[in-house]
Amino acid sequence: MERRSKTVVRKGIIYHFTVEGMEYKAFIWQAGSQFCGRVNDNPQIAECAGRTAQAVRDALATSLTKAIAK
Repeated sequence: MERRSKTVVRKGIIYHFTVEGMEYKAFIWQAGSQFCGRVNDNPQIAECAGRTAQAVRDALATSLTKAIAK
């Protein structure tokens, strides 16, 4: 049987925010009734999900703060 890889295309918004003086970009998209997001150029930060885009952005900022503190 032949395996075919599919390309996933997500439509979302890029949010800019600052954590400890550094500017970061987060890509946040809607998945059903919730929102998911990730920090661009930082694969060590796990994807987050939440009820609103702002909640996801805040969760990503918190994850970045914890990762920087380590």
